[in-house]
Amino acid sequence: TTCIKVDEHVMTMDAEEHVSYNKKRPSQGPYSSNECGKKMKQQEEECTESEQHDYRDFASLPTDVLISILCRSPASDHTSLRDTCKAFRTTIDSAEYKGERATSGWAEVSTHLLTGGELYDRDNPNGPEDVSLSDGDVDGDATEEERANKLRWKIAEKRAEEMIDYGYSDVYGYSELGRIDQDYGHHDITMDVVVDGSQVGSLYLVILPRGGYHNYPFHDATDAHSAELQMVGWTLCDSAGRLKVRSIKNEELVSGEAGKGGYLHINTVRISDAYRPMGCTNVVSEAVRSALSQPKLEGKWTLVTAISDYQVYMTTEEMEFKRKVRYGGNAEEKERADKRFWECALLDTLTLLRIGFKQIPETVSQKQNPYWLFALPCFLKDPIKSFEEVDQTPLIEPPDLPPDPIGVDGEILQATSDYCIAMRQILDMVRTMKLDLDKTEQNSSSDLAEMERQFAEARTSIEEGKPDTLSDERWEEIVAQVERGEEMLRAHHAQIEESIQSARDNFRTQIDVAMPAAVEEFQVELTALVRKGGSIRKSHAIHCCSRFRITQHIDFLIDLVPPEERAQALSSWD
Repeated sequence: TTCIKVDEHVMTMDAEEHVSYNKKRPSQGPYSSNECGKKMKQQEEECTESEQHDYRDFASLPTDVLISILCRSPASDHTSLRDTCKAFRTTIDSAEYKGERATSGWAEVSTHLLTGGELYDRDNPNGPEDVSLSDGDVDGDATEEERANKLRWKIAEKRAEEMIDYGYSDVYGYSELGRIDQDYGHHDITMDVVVDGSQVGSLYLVILPRGGYHNYPFHDATDAHSAELQMVGWTLCDSAGRLKVRSIKNEELVSGEAGKGGYLHINTVRISDAYRPMGCTNVVSEAVRSALSQPKLEGKWTLVTAISDYQVYMTTEEMEFKRKVRYGGNAEEKERADKRFWECALLDTLTLLRIGFKQIPETVSQKQNPYWLFALPCFLKDPIKSFEEVDQTPLIEPPDLPPDPIGVDGEILQATSDYCIAMRQILDMVRTMKLDLDKTEQNSSSDLAEMERQFAEARTSIEEGKPDTLSDERWEEIVAQVERGEEMLRAHHAQIEESIQSARDNFRTQIDVAMPAAVEEFQVELTALVRKGGSIRKSHAIHCCSRFRITQHIDFLIDLVPPEERAQALSSWD
């Protein structure tokens, strides 16, 4: 039975009658036939005079009631409903209807991963250029259909060649997951977000193939991709992609599993404003869960990370307002924009928590984006949580920091901060130099070994004597070529040794000269500032060293703190 409840009155009509009436009057609404009108009039007459309502036209219901009824229909019926009448079409196309579908949970959300071929077609909507038939491609008496088929075949062949040879650019090519970096092998993944059969947004992810042998240049790959991925990758993993963060390690089902295999990071999520009414997180949650559960990604990642993004939930008008007040707004407007920024960032965090993500406590900081989160594949096996459930989840917030130090204490903090930044850069440079040096030695050794083997075989052949099939002149040329090659090999070997030794010397210079000099300068400066009346405790210098993980100077700083203040100078964060 089809039922419509309005103002406590219920109209009913058997499904068989409903179908027969629609067949008689297909161009009108489902309840606008004469027979249906008679039945509705009969029902109205049964009501008291004060209860009578005009039910003759279903489409004349109040808009909110009509939206509430229609939003429960499956997306596959939307085309038929839109063709029913103008009122239905206007209702289904309205932003209010889309918002009701999203908030009520009736929206049908899915994602579609765009393969390299699909991305190529988007990048080249007109197909390959300069493709035409030449005289030898078809016979002179070929029909138009045969010529058209041959041209289509040539276009497809040129398309396949361009996808392989040229790719997206000199750096990127096309792959089954989208675009692939030719140098580091990471995939940039694009997914369409589809709601009720229409594309309403996109997701962008990147997956880095760390492998299982810890020989992938993880930091180099993150550096080459983007500033955000560099920040996340260097904070959470070492140079080979192994985890440094204890909170993620504690969640592993098998020790070390999240430190190898594919590393997936969510770059951006953008979905139409109509499906995010009043900060509703339903559609975004389902879209991200669908993206991470794509069959083509199954088994290809062991860890996924994300930074909460305020742009996911900011409307177009709010984004424009934020840009406007950034450079010319008053204090009240800037405060309002900043408040909305944190509200939207929190909404994105709650969205990820609904899917199964967890917060990374080690990344909580005043100067970073609001929240960093991660998930393992096992986290996504549970159903999506309700908003009310995750809204009660306590988040780890940045600590309440005291006011910035002033005077000499401020000078101590500034000197410590400058030193920590410089030392961290030196340490990162030394680590990169060591990795490059090891790689150069390994590659050069294998290359030289192969060249030496080839020349050794040639020398052995020469020592065996001239074959009867060769003339003396040709034999002398071969001997001379081998001798020149051996001489070039020795020179090449010496050049490589010189280059490696230079790299070793530079490496040792950084460790034996640059780092001790920076340490000595820092210690002398801080000692002088303490003698001027500065306080290590009040300047938060120890907290600064802990933040930059320059822990080798903690003992030196504690020695500059009066014994009675040392307990207060350290915190659990340190």
